[in-house]
Amino acid sequence: MRGSMWRQMLMAAALCGWLAAAHAGDGRAMQCDAPQTQGSMLFPDRLETISALQQMPESCLKILVTACSNTAHQQMLDPGSAAMCSMGYEALLRKTFNGSFHAMLAWWQSERATAPGP
Repeated sequence: MRGSMWRQMLMAAALCGWLAAAHAGDGRAMQCDAPQTQGSMLFPDRLETISALQQMPESCLKILVTACSNTAHQQMLDPGSAAMCSMGYEALLRKTFNGSFHAMLAWWQSERATAPGP
């Protein structure tokens, strides 16, 4: 299970890289580099990781959260993946939705409604 989740997260990062290249000529280049933090992959420093994730563009955080949601819908996440997803959710909540869970929930429900089926 762990390999699948990390593969999806790497695919999300690759997608962000592709988007950055596609928008490089129009001044909208984005950086979706994974944050470097202290701690192990299983137990990273939570506050430091959330802070580092908040430095990523909103679109990258939304891709991360969507990938986490899709994976969790299909299978149980291992502890390390669940922790990283939780920190990604928290970073998006703080950065984009100013801490409003209801606003983030409305966005997530809209994303699920427009996503193609399995």
